[in-house]
Amino acid sequence: MKLLETTGLSVKLANKTILDGIDFSINAGEFIGVIGPNGSGKTTLLRALTGILPENAEKIYFQGHSLAEINRKELAQKLAYLPQGNESHWSITVENLVMLGRLPHRKPWQNPSDLDRRIVQKVMQDCDVNQFSTHTVNTLSGGERARVFLARALAVEPQLLLVDEPIAGLDPGHQLEVMQKFRQFSESGMAIVCVIHDLTLAARYCHKLFMLAEQKIISQGSPDYVLSPENLARCFNIRAHIGEVEGQVFVTPITRC
Repeated sequence: MKLLETTGLSVKLANKTILDGIDFSINAGEFIGVIGPNGSGKTTLLRALTGILPENAEKIYFQGHSLAEINRKELAQKLAYLPQGNESHWSITVENLVMLGRLPHRKPWQNPSDLDRRIVQKVMQDCDVNQFSTHTVNTLSGGERARVFLARALAVEPQLLLVDEPIAGLDPGHQLEVMQKFRQFSESGMAIVCVIHDLTLAARYCHKLFMLAEQKIISQGSPDYVLSPENLARCFNIRAHIGEVEGQVFVTPITRC
């Protein structure tokens, strides 16, 4: 089922064109990796898809309706966005911060329900942060905070999850765990769009890749198709070795072109 699509999406910031003529669709159950060099517009693309950039909302359709037409509360129940950076500007426990993810599903001033509490406990367990439930968020390490903020986004139980470099700062074990969870969530029907720099993990776990460069998507499709020597040279100016170990794909940059 087509969940979200863009038609001719272009974004200008401070009179500079960041994205130009972006067209793609996202289906329910797809795990999509967005790759590209620094400054190619990956974060801007995610921000546009949330409706944060309202001048572009009419070019983005969620479940057949332009973002400009959708009630913000309704959209917040179906779409979750996890930006870069994991700072809390006030003293709050991990459990209470994750509970903020349930706000779109509650009436103003309504206390959390038993269902809200069960969902929060589940996502904290999924993100391996339940042992920190009573800790203040800003006392945790950067990697621990990253998993807490991911749990808050997952607590929304969104149909579409947009995440910007969610594994940056995580140790290798938790990187694998988070990517495995994303794949599992997508297989349960959630659509996930993830900005990621690790080409090996993108190739291994994502169903599809969008390769951004030159203000547009220069290639999209399966990882095998997108991560071609020609595309890697064009996008990143690198020559890379792509292989397999124990049935798992890896991508290793060798030299600059």
